Formats: sequence, structure tokens, C-alpha cells
Amino acid sequence: MQARVWMPSSVEEAWEAKQKLGSGACFVSGGTLLQTQWEKGIPCPENFISLERIQEMRGVCKEFDGNRTVLQIGALTSLSLCQGHPFITGKDWALLAESIRSIAAPAVRNRGTLGGNISSRYGDSIPALLAIGAEVISFDGKKRRREELWKWLQPKAESPLLISILLPEGKRSAKTVSFYKKIGRREAFSISLVAVSGSCTWNEKGEVEEIRLAAGGGDNPPQRLTACERLLEGTVPDAELWQKLYLEIAEEFQPVSDAFASADYRKWTAANVMMSELTRLQG
Repeated sequence: MQARVWMPSSVEEAWEAKQKLGSGACFVSGGTLLQTQWEKGIPCPENFISLERIQEMRGVCKEFDGNRTVLQIGALTSLSLCQGHPFITGKDWALLAESIRSIAAPAVRNRGTLGGNISSRYGDSIPALLAIGAEVISFDGKKRRREELWKWLQPKAESPLLISILLPEGKRSAKTVSFYKKIGRREAFSISLVAVSGSCTWNEKGEVEEIRLAAGGGDNPPQRLTACERLLEGTVPDAELWQKLYLEIAEEFQPVSDAFASADYRKWTAANVMMSELTRLQG
């Protein structure tokens, strides 16, 4: 049977269509994730709810939020546009552009969207967004909600519809550094074995003022390493503390095993890469 395509013009209409059509329907924007699922033998849905007409989910703009600047990115923004947008390639949000460069091939990035990469809950952009401290605006059938991305990613009975992504302006301090590293099965366009990202600010005393660490990639659910962050915050890291952090990363990150790599390989790889980046950036 040929699938039917529905074209709502608002978030509310899209949500209503999903409730009416039930499990036989799915939201679609770029469609690149669905293509990979079909290649794995997952059946094609009977109904596609296209989000392409929803203007609220488009655009990239800067907004003032209290005493800071926030970059708002519509969920339908293509990965390629995010990769090359002058706002995103600037100092505060360059980590996102860096992560997108490692996602698939250019043709996929031209079609795939940032919202789709996030909504998959396994996208390689997610560790970078968690390190930036991203928030999201979503619709749950009743109202629009704003919350931190890592909270939005937690399992729910029914996933809210992602509308836009909010990236906060970077904190001004004596030193702010960030990193994103993806380790794949081959050099170009590979599905990652592990992807790690981090952002850290030091004050003039050499103390860690704020730090966000995240790991994921491939079939590994992305996660904030909050215990690792607490270990470093407010400290002047020395050799002993770095050793504790190394062990804590391997303890807190809980990846999965598959035919290509074991969970142990992934966690120790993540620990090695994070430690290499953090100690190098500390100077």
C-alpha cells in the first residue's frame, strides 16, 4: 500500500495529525534518518506527516534573553546551513559547526535537518550541543515548553515535537576552550564508534569555573557526564585530579557493545580522548 503524506501548516496541526493517525504515522522533514531505517529493514510507515510548511520551525536568529544573547535555530534548518552559517561558525557556537562536518556526506547534510539529527536521539551533533548547554523549545500537545536539551532527551511516554534549538552565548572568563572529537570505523563519513565533546572555562586563578562534558555517538545514547563535571568544578586540576577524572569518565559513560566495538573499548576511548583534549587545552 502506498504511503500517504500529510502537510500541516502549524505545530498544532502536525500534533493533531499524529494523534489521529497513531503509531502508523511519523513526522518527517529531511527524511535522511528514515532512509537509514529502511536500509535496516524497518517497515515504511503508512503515513508521513511532513513538517516542511511550518514556518515557526525555520530560521536562524539572535535574540536577547535577559542579559545574554541566545542563538535560536529552527528544527527544520538543514545541517549544511548550520555548518556554514556565519552566526554558528563564530566563536560562541563553532562547536556545533565542527560536529556537523563529521556527519555523513555533503548530500545528506544538504537534506538532513538539525531537528531530525536531535530527534533521532543518537545524532552526532548532540554531544556538541550538550557541551554548549543547548536548550530546546518543543510542543507536547498542550503548550510550548522550554527546557535543557539533556532533559528533553530523557525517555517519555510520547516525545514532544521539537520546534527550535537555543544556544546560549559563551561565558566570558580568563580562558574558555572547547572540543569535539568523533572516532569512526574509517576516516570519512563513517558512523561513529564514539563522539565526545566538552566546554570548559578557567578563571584568572586557574580554577575551573564551568565545565560541560558529553559523550555519545553511533548507537550510544548521548549523555552529560555530570559526575565528572562536579569533580572538576571549582578546582585547579593537578596530576592526581586528572587521574581521578580519567577513571570517572570510564565509570560514568555507559556505551553499548556491537559487532564493531565493545562497550569497554568505547568507554576507554572516550576517556583517553577527553583527557588528551582537556590537559592540552589547560596549557
